[in-house]
Amino acid sequence: MNDVQIKYFNRTMDERGIATLTFDTPDSEVNVLCFDALYELEQQITQMHDNMSIKALFIESAKEHIFIAGADIKEIKAFKNTSETVDKLRHGQEIFNQLENLPFPTVAIIDGACLGGGLELALACDYRVATNDAHTRIGLVEVSLGIIPGLGGTQRLPLLVGFSKSIELITASKRLKGDKALSLGLVDASVPSGYLGFKKEEFSKEILAGTLEAKVAKLRKGIRWYEMFAPVKMLIVKMARKEVLKQTAGHYPAPLKAIDVLEETLTMSLEEGLKIELEVFEPLATSQISKNLIELFFTSEKLKKESFSKAEAKEIKSAAVIGVGTMGSGIAWVLAYKDIPVRVGERSMHSIAQAMAKMMQSFERIKRRGRLTDREIGLKMDRVTYTIDMQGLTQTDIVIEAVNEDPAVKKKIYETLEATVSEHTIIATNTSSLEITELVKESFHPERFVGMHFFNPVQKMPLVEVIAGEKTSDETIATVVKLAKRLSKIPIKVSECAGFLVNRILMPYLNEAAKMFDEGENIEHIDELLTHFGMPMGPFTLADEVGIDIGEKVSTILYEAYGERMKPSKVLMQMTQNEWLGKKTGTGFYTHKGKDKFHNEHIHELHTNHAVLDDAPIQDRTILIMVNEAARCLEEGVVANARYLDMAMVMGTGFPAFRGGLLRYADGEGLSNVVARLKLLEEKYGERFTPVKSLVEMAENGKTFYDE
Repeated sequence: MNDVQIKYFNRTMDERGIATLTFDTPDSEVNVLCFDALYELEQQITQMHDNMSIKALFIESAKEHIFIAGADIKEIKAFKNTSETVDKLRHGQEIFNQLENLPFPTVAIIDGACLGGGLELALACDYRVATNDAHTRIGLVEVSLGIIPGLGGTQRLPLLVGFSKSIELITASKRLKGDKALSLGLVDASVPSGYLGFKKEEFSKEILAGTLEAKVAKLRKGIRWYEMFAPVKMLIVKMARKEVLKQTAGHYPAPLKAIDVLEETLTMSLEEGLKIELEVFEPLATSQISKNLIELFFTSEKLKKESFSKAEAKEIKSAAVIGVGTMGSGIAWVLAYKDIPVRVGERSMHSIAQAMAKMMQSFERIKRRGRLTDREIGLKMDRVTYTIDMQGLTQTDIVIEAVNEDPAVKKKIYETLEATVSEHTIIATNTSSLEITELVKESFHPERFVGMHFFNPVQKMPLVEVIAGEKTSDETIATVVKLAKRLSKIPIKVSECAGFLVNRILMPYLNEAAKMFDEGENIEHIDELLTHFGMPMGPFTLADEVGIDIGEKVSTILYEAYGERMKPSKVLMQMTQNEWLGKKTGTGFYTHKGKDKFHNEHIHELHTNHAVLDDAPIQDRTILIMVNEAARCLEEGVVANARYLDMAMVMGTGFPAFRGGLLRYADGEGLSNVVARLKLLEEKYGERFTPVKSLVEMAENGKTFYDE
């Protein structure tokens, strides 16, 4: 057997001429396609091209559960100018063309993540074999980083799955399981990882026998004849654009540019299409939006490895949720979805039945997308039990309390729980604003109490704030952080304070919008302006969704904790008294019917003035007041750093990711400019806009929140 090894690739060949090229990035848990690896791949291809003894080439990975995670994002982030970007990407395209043109069949063996540039390499092979295990995900995910596939992905994918499906997969950054990829024609086989060796041998024999090509051709769908028909193509593109704009409001150029490339190059040769792909890729790769999205990606990856504690986490084998309203039923569903046995507790069977119905509705939505079967849903729901008297909790590893924000009610529940559960059971509260230490000061085991603040809707929102009380143990923190990750959430530890991090920063935004309404400004105008800025919904729409009474209660808690700068608008109190509580009562800042909202004809009755504000002050009053509070949170050490704060705001409030986060937005505006604008607002509207000391000092010293 002949072996050739350099740095990234190890090549072997058996006596039949079946060569295997194994990708193994040194000193790394994953394979990424850095340019050094690409250049070494080119050397390997050159050496193999004229080797007449090679009958077939298999490309696989030495990493467990990773084929190739994608291109090296650090190198993409470092792109500064047109010539550098174009030269490197053109060379990369040429390398994959050389791979495609090898004189013998090539097969990519995909076990694990095969994303971005990793899939583009696999597309340049003649065949692809994937595992159908849970760890295998296949997709061109570049638009999530503000770019498009740049190594031939837009050109080769349609040849396998068709024009329409290519648009869908690329613009939505879809990650496919092995079986789904097989059904689309993206891969040619999908098997359990334990059978991968057998499938490789089967492919080897069929290649040597000359039967594989005809067999695989029957499975591939390719570009449908009707997709080439101009009116059909135009309709596909029109519908795709509409869907992208619905999802992004036009703030993210990459998916729209991907559609442009796919449309323009559909009937072009590969050579012509690659030129167009490269022309479009370059300005996206050097854009600020891409830099911002990449920065968030790096923060996300760092948080995935963050434990926030040196202690060893306990394994959670069972859980309970006490209080199964909207939040509690959502938390119970997430636990059940991840196959953790969960016992739900509520005072009445009626409430439990409602919670079970909500959980089933969530499962049904996933089923309609083809991601779960009835049998799988049944198995998950079989793990859900219930109690109306706190029984059956003795062996539970964690109890998550999710009742309303009433300290007296919560303390009564903790008293009952401590008399019921094991002394090793962790007790977590889903409180959004109350201090943990105060809630559990009469507890026997305060070390096992912790804040675990999920966000609504729990099924979709990825953030979990983890809050330690004064006596919370490191083991408790480590355990809930590990559990949050198991639930596919991103946990961020924040210090104990009223409102914690996200609500503390968000409430001034909502409150300032309410004050502008009180002054006479139109709520639709404010909502429209801030959605144009990039917020997922305007502050008044959000207030109606959350519940005016909840907003009023949290505002009061923050006012009591922080004083005048958090003084709530009178509007929230008036609306609560009127029982205009938002979507749940049908009337709030808007009137609601089902999923639709309309102008509330009586809302103007709450105006105390008739001012009409310019757009710039509206944006500054709502956004810069958050920047100021965020800077204060960093000053007080509420969160470890600006990157974690920005990720919390993006995941917890939907602050626009294309802006990179709240503090990265401030950096982009220039901190001296931000401070100057805050001072103008302070002069006109009062001390709540006084720039915090640290922000002023950073501006004076030319510093930024992000050190590039």
